[in-house]
Amino acid sequence: MEQVSKNINSESKLRDILSSKDKFKFIFDKITDLIVLCDSDFTIIESNRTANIVHGLGESIVGSRCYKVFRNQTKPCIDCPLKDTLRSGFIIPSINFDERFGEFFEERTYPVMSDSGRLDGFILISKNVTKTRELEDKSAQMKKLSALGQISSGVAHDFNNVLTVVLGRVQLMKRQIVDQYLINSLDMIEKSALDGASKVRKIQEFARPKKGKLTETIDLKSLIEEVVEITRPKWYDASRIKGILIEPSLDLTKDLYIMGDSSDLRNAFTNLIFNAADAMPDGGVLSIKTKKESNTVDVEFKDTGIGMTEDTIEKIFDPFFTTKGVLGTGLGMSEVYGIIKRHNGKINVKSKVGTGTTITLNFPGVKRITSNIASALPTETSPCRILVVDDEEYILSILNDLLTDRGHTVTTMSSAVEALNDFKENNYDIVITDLGMPGMNGQEMAEKIKSINNSTQVILISGWALNIDENKYPGKTIDFIIKKPFSIEKVVYTISEAVSKLKEVKKQ
Repeated sequence: MEQVSKNINSESKLRDILSSKDKFKFIFDKITDLIVLCDSDFTIIESNRTANIVHGLGESIVGSRCYKVFRNQTKPCIDCPLKDTLRSGFIIPSINFDERFGEFFEERTYPVMSDSGRLDGFILISKNVTKTRELEDKSAQMKKLSALGQISSGVAHDFNNVLTVVLGRVQLMKRQIVDQYLINSLDMIEKSALDGASKVRKIQEFARPKKGKLTETIDLKSLIEEVVEITRPKWYDASRIKGILIEPSLDLTKDLYIMGDSSDLRNAFTNLIFNAADAMPDGGVLSIKTKKESNTVDVEFKDTGIGMTEDTIEKIFDPFFTTKGVLGTGLGMSEVYGIIKRHNGKINVKSKVGTGTTITLNFPGVKRITSNIASALPTETSPCRILVVDDEEYILSILNDLLTDRGHTVTTMSSAVEALNDFKENNYDIVITDLGMPGMNGQEMAEKIKSINNSTQVILISGWALNIDENKYPGKTIDFIIKKPFSIEKVVYTISEAVSKLKEVKKQ
């Protein structure tokens, strides 16, 4: 009853206010936008409570000039929205950043005209739009990320096709040479090519990150030494061309292991070394140190460069923020942040202008897990008749050489339609088909092959980012998936699995 009584009293009071002569003043003062009525000389002749609180510190601003109150100007504003409104006949808003408050305000003017068409004055409404702008900026950023994902999908596909040939040729060469120096050089090319493919894939997934299990045991000392060697052209060759000296100083503890993705971590560490080199335009020392604290492994990157301000430190992990002007994309440190987080790690940045920057990464440490996946891969399989279909001739060439070297009989075709006609006339044990092909894609071809001979094993290869498990394809027409760029071991293993499955199917 007490609550009902309060509601009745409240409604009664509101009716009294609205029936009084001050009702418009009541409404006027309850509006949270800043509202003033000005005469034609820009003098404020009426203001609401909000305007008085914001610009008058609670005191009335009536009698003041609007340009003095709202813009802190000594004369009418050059970009006064009233001018554009009168000229166009439409209400034209003006966005102004007020340094006194550190906020953005949108101003709109509503002219008050006499019966003869003379300007008697105007109503000025000012609204704080800082939060709105922040939301718009975030929306624009998300649109950029979405566009980046779409563009990079095509780039990744083409790039992975090229890397497939690079990796295939490198791995075939490694099987034919004995010179250790050449083998080490080819190892470096192989790792760099794989990292390049991983980098494009991560950019592609940037707008739609996906989580995966970390199953690889990483030896941090070995990984960092590899990255330092890979980045030598940046910190050694490029710096000496500029006439400066950048020296790495390594203090790496042995037997420090974490679970992760070696390709991802190489990308992250490469970014950090590149940034450190760029931050030392006059040369300096890049110190990389690892240590173990309890169950945590720390990796410290320290440079003696120009350092960063507090404002820059707060923004370095934002997408598209860069201090390198047109030379930077602003994706480096945001990518590093994402990689470290995916590895259940933490990242800490300390910097001082003129002194340098220290970036410390913390990862959960693990004991070394020994595994010999390579030895588990079969080295020999029964010779098979294999049909390979891809619209890229160099992909056909590398697969032909790779499979022929393993003793298989291989037929290659660049047209899915022609390959299907050939399949009808010949008996193939395995068909390897690309996903994206003109005329008929790999999925469509697989369906037709299975309708002709359901026992034939179909292996799909693709340079596109497929959000499916390459070992557990859910469909009934694709038996196995190989993602480009692929290794010899991956192809050999998949062929072996296909042969085993083929034997099981034939027994049934």
